[in-house]
This record gives sequence, C-alpha cells and structure tokens, in this order.
Amino acid sequence: MLLPWSHAHTHARLARRAAAGDVAALGALYRALHPAVHAYVRRRVAAPADAEDLVARVFHRLLEHLSRFDPARAPVRGWVLTIARNLVIDHFRTRRDHAPFDEHQGDEIAVIEPLAWLSDAPDERTAALREHVRELPATTREMLTLHFTDDLHYREIAALLGFTEAAVKQRMARALRELRARLSTVPSAKGAAAHAI
Repeated sequence: MLLPWSHAHTHARLARRAAAGDVAALGALYRALHPAVHAYVRRRVAAPADAEDLVARVFHRLLEHLSRFDPARAPVRGWVLTIARNLVIDHFRTRRDHAPFDEHQGDEIAVIEPLAWLSDAPDERTAALREHVRELPATTREMLTLHFTDDLHYREIAALLGFTEAAVKQRMARALRELRARLSTVPSAKGAAAHAI
C-alpha cells in the first residue's frame, strides 16, 4: 500500500519529467490525476458534457503551465484541483442562462455520507447531520468535502483554498467536534426505543 506522501512524491516526479518533455510521464500523470479531477468537477457541474469539457480544459491548462509548477510549494494534485476549481467558477460566472454560482452549493450533501461515523445511528440522524453541516461556514464545509469526499490531504486543501495547513487542521477539528457535540443531543432510534419500553 502506498502512503499518501508517496503519491505526492510520485506525482511531483511525473510532473518534473512531463515538464521536461517525457510524454510517457505526462500520460501517467494524467491517468493518476484524472479520477480525482473528474470526480471533483462532476460533483459541481450537473451537465455531463460541460463537466467533460471542463476536465479536458483542466488538463490542457496543466500542460500549458507545467513548466512553471513548483512541487515544493504545493502538491501536484492540489495544484490541479485548484485549476479545476477556478475553471468551474469561471464556467458558472460566464453562463448567462444559469443562476449565480455558489461554489459551496451542495457541500452539505457531499459531506453527509463520509461523516456518518460521527453518529451511532447514521440512518436516523442524517437529517440532523445535514442541517448541522449546512450551518457550518461555507469554507469549512468545503474543507470537509475536499477531505472526506475528494480525499485531499490537509496540505492539498491548504494550497487549494489559500490557508495554512495548520489552519485547515484547526478548522476541520473544530467543525468535527461541533458536529459530534450537536449530534449527541439528537436522540437516536435506539435511545427512543429504550425509553418507550
């Protein structure tokens, strides 16, 4: 099993080789990053054709700017997802036939399933969890989504959103404590059944 840092190391090595003109390394980098980019864009763009176009544009932009990328500043995956995030925002800003884009729209839904472990009875508490997640600040919801749904590490989230890694860890830890505390006040089906007996 590869550790998370080894993926980052592999991506950085592939990016350096691809920037030097190694086509095989570029293909390997594409194969390694495409699933994360595709999942990120598809969760935010409903129309499949628009999503596919944006994914293609992400990798086109990656290719254009690969020679300027510095893996010491941020992980490759975080950088590529920053490109994806910016293109998704631009996509909705330039569409005249669409409501204004809320980059955090739907974050609470994306966060619910991965956070089900906060509750001892997730099926009964999903509505409460959804409401509590919705009440979190939008940036915190996005951090949770990027970590639990998009499988990004703290350093990647920090690079993507412009925070320090310590700030990301702190905000996420505080949010998870809040969610646990709030869920502890919601009666579970097991508790209600026990009190009824």
